[in-house]
Amino acid sequence: MDPYILTYAWLNGILVGAMLGGIALGLSLIFGVLRIVNFAHGSFLMLALYTAFWLQKLGGIDPYLSVPIAAPLMFALGYCVQCIVIGPLIRRERALVVEPISALLLTAGVCILIDNLALMAFGPNVRSTPSALRVGSFMLGPFPVNSFRVIAAAAALVLATGVWLWLAHTDMGRAIRATAQNRDAAAMSGIDVPLVYNVTFGLGCALVGVMGCLIAPFIPITPQVGLTFGIKSFIVVVLGGIGSIAGSLVGGIVIGLFESLAAQFVATPTASIFSLGLFILILLMRPQGLMGAAK
Repeated sequence: MDPYILTYAWLNGILVGAMLGGIALGLSLIFGVLRIVNFAHGSFLMLALYTAFWLQKLGGIDPYLSVPIAAPLMFALGYCVQCIVIGPLIRRERALVVEPISALLLTAGVCILIDNLALMAFGPNVRSTPSALRVGSFMLGPFPVNSFRVIAAAAALVLATGVWLWLAHTDMGRAIRATAQNRDAAAMSGIDVPLVYNVTFGLGCALVGVMGCLIAPFIPITPQVGLTFGIKSFIVVVLGGIGSIAGSLVGGIVIGLFESLAAQFVATPTASIFSLGLFILILLMRPQGLMGAAK
């Protein structure tokens, strides 16, 4: 293969992978603390994309400038979903040794509800949200690079660093880490576990809200767009290591690189199938994920 094409595939794979890692960041945080898979993660991303779209259509706000609006809205939505919908179910089954499987099914129901409400409200038409930034692409040596992807990838790194610092150096961050390690011990230490759950779910949705606004300029927006990203986010989180902030980025970059390189030899849908095979192979050799701690 032409070395130019191969190097360009590597470059695109890293950018797309970092973007996937940023999208999966919120899911990793929720997964690591609540021990439930938020199947509605992709649906929350879809809502963030539509938020950016309507803010631009109705208020003329650029997608990048909609982040300060979309992030608090998504935090509030996630907080309410956890507090009103998921929280009561967890409290009713708190006597179980393992986390309630019914909570997983509940988030799947939330996913179906959100997707169908969006379909009813917005219709099946594909929408777009172009940014007023006229940056397009730039040359990195001999390679043309999409500036919007660079912004999304860089934002993912900034978000991951910010979340890590917040978890390490704030009272709520330490409470979240304590709850993730042992929620019963955290409760006996005086930590308000239900509040921690609500804040964690809200923060996870806020993170995906930020990424949704940043990818809106180059992602077609439909009510079904969240399904693909939701599945890939789950793969990224498990591959990188459940609850690992760095693992989300590493897992995303691994998937992004593999699919980008595989697409040079086979059709893109087939490359996605191969990435599932890579996912299974890595977990067979390292069940805790690439960055997860062995138990």
